[in-house]
Amino acid sequence: MAEANPKVMETVEAELKKNPDISNKELLEKAKSVDKSVGKLSARQFNAMYPLQVKRALNPPKRRTRRPAKKGRKAAAGSQGRGRASSSGGRDQVRTVLLELARDVANAQGKGDVVDVIMGIDRYVDRVVKAAG
Repeated sequence: MAEANPKVMETVEAELKKNPDISNKELLEKAKSVDKSVGKLSARQFNAMYPLQVKRALNPPKRRTRRPAKKGRKAAAGSQGRGRASSSGGRDQVRTVLLELARDVANAQGKGDVVDVIMGIDRYVDRVVKAAG
C-alpha cells in the first residue's frame, strides 16, 4: 500500500473536524489541491487511506461493559443443571480443537483444499462436543 502524505492527512483531518458530514468526493477534491498525486487514487482507495484513518483516530472504540444480570430471571431451557465446560481444562480442549480447525483452513493450498477441510467439519464438532462434556 502506498504511503499516506502527511499534508493530505492533516488537511483531511481539519476538514473532518470542521464538517464531520463532508462527502468523500469533496474531501478528495480538497486533497487534490494539496497533492496532485492523490488524483491517481480511486475514491475507494482515497477513503481507505485518508478519511477512514482519520475517523478511526478521532473516534477510538468505546469499551464495552457488561450489563448486570436481571434479578429473578430463570435459566434458559436446556441449560439447567449445566455449567460451562466442566472446567478450564474443557475450555482449553475446545480452544485447541478450534485452533486446529483454523490452522487446517489456513494451510489449505487452494479452494478445493478449503472445501475438503470444511466437509470434514463433523470431525471437529465431535471433538468439541466431547471436550465440552
